[in-house]
Amino acid sequence: EGLATNGDLHPIQEAFWDNHGLQCGFCTAGMIMTAVEMIQRNPHPTSDEVRAGLEGNLCRCTGYQNIVKSILAAAEKMGG
Repeated sequence: EGLATNGDLHPIQEAFWDNHGLQCGFCTAGMIMTAVEMIQRNPHPTSDEVRAGLEGNLCRCTGYQNIVKSILAAAEKMGG
């Protein structure tokens, strides 16, 4: 994704790691990049807004609960 700097994970990457928002990795980059844009547009997203924002990304491994949880945690960590 090009988000990490100096070997440190971006807050969104950390949130996905901490909240088990990834599994096989196939959809992860798309989910993370969508999350970056989503939080830039709306620093205080609700769960429903996150789910609506992810509609174009498909995950067949984890379901979406931990992905949504990860994005909400990242938004909070980033000051949302």
